[in-house]
Amino acid sequence: MSILKSLSLAAALLTFTGCSSSTNSYNDDYFADDFAMQPAQTEQNRPASAPAAAKAESPRAAVNTAAPAAYTPKAQIVSEVSKKVAAIDAKLAQIQENIGKNTGVFQALKQKSAEESRNYYEFVARIYARLQNGTTPGNPELTEMWKQASALLTGSDKNMAETAKLSSETLRLKNELDALLDTISETFQISGAMEIDHENLKALEDRANQTTVSLNRLSSDIAAQIARQQQYFSTESQNINQLGTDIQNGGMSAGRAQPSVSVPALPATLMSPAAQLPEANLAGRRPLMVIRFNKKNVAYEQALYKAVKAALDKRPNTVFEVVAVSPANAKSGEFEAAKNADAVRNSLTAMGLPDSRIYSSKTKSASIQTTEVHLYLK
Repeated sequence: MSILKSLSLAAALLTFTGCSSSTNSYNDDYFADDFAMQPAQTEQNRPASAPAAAKAESPRAAVNTAAPAAYTPKAQIVSEVSKKVAAIDAKLAQIQENIGKNTGVFQALKQKSAEESRNYYEFVARIYARLQNGTTPGNPELTEMWKQASALLTGSDKNMAETAKLSSETLRLKNELDALLDTISETFQISGAMEIDHENLKALEDRANQTTVSLNRLSSDIAAQIARQQQYFSTESQNINQLGTDIQNGGMSAGRAQPSVSVPALPATLMSPAAQLPEANLAGRRPLMVIRFNKKNVAYEQALYKAVKAALDKRPNTVFEVVAVSPANAKSGEFEAAKNADAVRNSLTAMGLPDSRIYSSKTKSASIQTTEVHLYLK
C-alpha cells in the first residue's frame, strides 16, 4: 500500500516537472531575444508608421527618376517699352477724342454762321425793296429791321472769334501729335522691347499718321471758314452802315446801286494770292506729286503728307513749289487751278511747313482735261 502511494506521488511530481520545463524553456533562454526571428509584417499587423519607415529605408525609393521641368515663361511679361507703348496709345486716343470734339464744335459754328447769314440777307433784301420803292425818312419798321440785321452781323463777328479760337486749339493739337510721332520714332530705338511692342508701335504710327491727315483737313476747313467770315463781315459792315443812312433819308443814296443780297463769293485777289501767280519754269523738272481735281472732293491730304515727309526725311531744308496747272483750252480753268493750288498750299502750312518754304506758280497744259496741282522740289 505504501509502495503504491510512493509511485503515485513520484508520477505526479514528474508530470508537474515536465510541464513546467516545456512551458518555461523558451522564456528562460538568455539569447532568445537576440536570435529569435520576428514574424513578417503584413498589412494587418504592420504599425501605422511602418509604410513611411519602409519607404525611407528602401534604397530604390531615394532615386529620383522624374525628368527635369521645362522652362515656362511668366504668363504676363510687361517690359518698360510695353508701358511706354500703353502711354502713347492713351495719349493718341486723347488727341483723337479732342479732334472729334473740335470737329463737332466747328460744324456747329459753321451751321450757326450760315443761318445767321441767311437771316441777315433776308432782312437786308426786305429793307432794300422798301427803300427802292421809296419810304418815309426814319421809318420805324425799317429801323427795327435794320437793328435786327445789325445784331445778326455782330453775331457773325462773335462766331468768327470762336472759330479763330478753335483754330488755335487745332494748332495746339497738331503740335501734340507731331511730338507724339517723334516719341514713337524714339521708342523704336529703346532696348529691351519685345516683338509685340514693335508691332504695336507700327500700328500706333499708322493711326497717328491717319489722325494727322484728319487734323490737317480740319485745320484747312477752319482756315477757309475764317477767310470767308472775315470777307463777309468786312463787306457787310460797310453795307449795313450805309443802309442805316439810307433809312434815315427815306431812300437809297443817289448813284448807289442795290448790291446783291446773295452771299458774296470771295474775289480771287482777296481769296488768295494764288490767283495772281507767276508763270512756272518747269523745263527739265519732274513733279514730286500730281493731284488731279477730276471730281468734287479729292482726298489728297494723306498722299501729300507722305510725299512731303519722305522729301523732308532726305533733306530737312527742302523748299516746295506748288504749281496750278489748267487746261489750255478752258477759259475758267486758270481760276479753278489757282483755287486748288491755294488749298494745297493751306494743307502744307497746316502740316507745319513754314509759308516761306512754299512757292506758288501757274502754267497751262494742252494734254489735260481737268485742273491739276503739281508739287515740285524747289
